[in-house]
Amino acid sequence: MQSSEIETGTVLKTEGTQALVITNKSKSCKECGKAQAGICGKSGSGMVLKVDNQLGAERGDTVELGLEATVHVKGYLLIFILPVIALFIAAYAGHALSQLTGVLYLDVSAGLAGLISAVIYSFRTIRKLDKSTQLHITKILYGPSEYGVGSCAEEIDYLHAFNKSS
Repeated sequence: MQSSEIETGTVLKTEGTQALVITNKSKSCKECGKAQAGICGKSGSGMVLKVDNQLGAERGDTVELGLEATVHVKGYLLIFILPVIALFIAAYAGHALSQLTGVLYLDVSAGLAGLISAVIYSFRTIRKLDKSTQLHITKILYGPSEYGVGSCAEEIDYLHAFNKSS
């Protein structure tokens, strides 16, 4: 379950198994809510992140960033699947309770209560998951660029192709 957009960045500094990486412009970054609100920089670029550096990237390297696949699966399950399951289970329980007590529409109110509870639980768990997980460097795309730190991967590709032709 990989994103169609690959996040790239340039390593600013390394600290043991951690690295400070400035993200490059990408479509997914520009569409983020924080970028649209102007929180993380103009057009969503230039966000500095502390990431795992198990590949040993050095200052100036252009790298690809990613999350563990299990984090994506947990997120999808929490946001999409759990609330629907909770809705059906709570509605069924409400229906059974309605049959026993003779009170009408317990299935509807129980289903709604189950859905709201599951959504609240999901968002709280997603926040904890967000705080406990960290991006990591999945691939080193280029070594230190002679064009300077901060050049994005597209700029470097263009300049490399231009230099090869001349």
